[in-house]
Amino acid sequence: MRAYAKRRVGRAGFLYLLLILASLAGVGGYFALYPERLPDWAAKTTLGRELQTTRVYKWQDASGQWHVSDQPPPAGMEYRTEDYSHDTNALPLPPALRD
Repeated sequence: MRAYAKRRVGRAGFLYLLLILASLAGVGGYFALYPERLPDWAAKTTLGRELQTTRVYKWQDASGQWHVSDQPPPAGMEYRTEDYSHDTNALPLPPALRD
């Protein structure tokens, strides 16, 4: 009778652990998709700042046209990366609003 009880407790513990891990994965996935909804204390951590940063790639093609993308350019092209915080406007002002 005791062996059956131990096996049953072991199985329940495993299912409980699995439930906790699935819940943590769900919460982590949610904040990875919506980093702007991170609580203030979490946003100040290294991982929180990393989730709220966007990396942008800039390069110039053979015809002289500049490209800006969140994906790296084709292989062999020189490019530079810039990291922006989620609350930074990376676009230049329109000519009507300058000066």
